[in-house]
Amino acid sequence: MGLIPRLVLQGKLGPKEYAVLVTDKRSIFVQEISSKAGLGAAFGVVGALVASAATSRRTFDYDKEDPDLLATDPKNFVIPHDALERLEMKKGMIGPIVRFNVEYRTADRKNKTVKGQLPPPITLRKQKKQEGERKEVTCLDYAKSVQDVYQRALPAVAFAEIADWKL
Repeated sequence: MGLIPRLVLQGKLGPKEYAVLVTDKRSIFVQEISSKAGLGAAFGVVGALVASAATSRRTFDYDKEDPDLLATDPKNFVIPHDALERLEMKKGMIGPIVRFNVEYRTADRKNKTVKGQLPPPITLRKQKKQEGERKEVTCLDYAKSVQDVYQRALPAVAFAEIADWKL
């Protein structure tokens, strides 16, 4: 149904960047970048050097990747759409970046929340900057494209019930 190329989640040792492959049945959160910045902060300059070396990057050709293989990768996680309780998107208090929260129920009926930010991909930001577009507009347009992906993927009734967009 669509691809959200960049979602940043805060991990225990630093931020993790995901791409989200949205199908008609599930959202597959594919980890692309894992930073160990928290480790660096704990050990000063030496820790910062170790952390930058420990940052891992993965890339995928989503048009050719098998969603089932991505879903079984242990670095990734999947949220079935029938488990979604709420999708919330709102502009942050400081800066133009939009926050994106996904609330869902696990298979063992526990409530979970994924809290992230939607910074536009760097290539998109650079392109829009060259075209003279303000960063705030680029961030808002990117958030609206994420909204469109979920609107296409979810049945209209379900989308209306769980989506909370405050843009």
